[in-house]
Amino acid sequence: MKGKKWIGFFIAVCLFWVLTAFPLWGGHARAEKLKSLRMGSNTVGSIMYVFAGGLSSVIEKYSDLKIEVLPHGNVITFPMFATKECDMVIAASDEMDAAFRGVAVYEKITEGKGVDLRMMMLGTRIPAGLLVPRDTGITTTKGLKGKRVCLDFGTHYALAMGSRAALIGGGLTLEDVIAVKANGVPEAMRKVLERKAEACYGAVGVPAFRELEAARGARHLGIENTPERWKEIHKIFHGYFPMHVKPKKPGTPVGVMEPIWLVGRNFSLVCRADLSEEIVYAITKALYEHDTELGPFHPRLRDWRKERFVGATSPAPYHPGAIRLYKEMGLWTGEMVKHQEKLFENRKKR
Repeated sequence: MKGKKWIGFFIAVCLFWVLTAFPLWGGHARAEKLKSLRMGSNTVGSIMYVFAGGLSSVIEKYSDLKIEVLPHGNVITFPMFATKECDMVIAASDEMDAAFRGVAVYEKITEGKGVDLRMMMLGTRIPAGLLVPRDTGITTTKGLKGKRVCLDFGTHYALAMGSRAALIGGGLTLEDVIAVKANGVPEAMRKVLERKAEACYGAVGVPAFRELEAARGARHLGIENTPERWKEIHKIFHGYFPMHVKPKKPGTPVGVMEPIWLVGRNFSLVCRADLSEEIVYAITKALYEHDTELGPFHPRLRDWRKERFVGATSPAPYHPGAIRLYKEMGLWTGEMVKHQEKLFENRKKR
């Protein structure tokens, strides 16, 4: 009998362990799943893909989160917010504005409702413009009149709008050039390299431009920084601003041969509106406290600085998790409260 009692006790202990352990395992699996996030970016070879890698590395280093980068382009990753297949996106301010308001390419995708996204932080200010091979002898935008220029980027809204802003800033219109289609900046560069087009568009520092520089030389074409030009540029997007770029030496950064003005915009980090407040807080805190560690991943990431994370130029409302940190840092002001309310109110009017 004594032996049977011990066997019964042993079986009871085993049953208790099995019944309690499996729920714990399941709960642990769910917790781990929440700690694995996806960040959308543009294609491999684009500057945003490099940015995504840099931000992901710093986030993973200073939190218990794991980040997978999706190089599919914003027009694919933004709609993935609704299905929770994507959690964050690095986006240019012009595309973020279009996605949030549900206009242009995002009108059909969202049936005019817009993408339910929230700002985490304003990021790097990026100058961008038209680029030509130096062996063409073209030194100004007006030299592209009648030439083939990569301006049609299909559903890549930010590239299409940015390239047109650069063209207008240089004193030309769409009617003055022959628009060539390309699926992203790397492909546009290849078309120029292979003489299928005379110019392409992209940000200063795009890795793909090194290939053009090595083969034919590269030159960014500046814009005319005048009130008249900016009046026309702002018809495309009100958030563009002038940026003065100076070379450290001719051709460094790639394509910058002399001091020029280019069209600037922010590349920022946004997330889906229903992403956990705790997760957004952790990500924002990691990047806020360690922003200086982004620079080694790309020179332009040195401009991803905490001093500019919060600003009334944001085209989308901030996430509560980010606001929580900014309140702790004393950065969430009355101006930001009003800006936040205005963004929500403008969206309701649609």
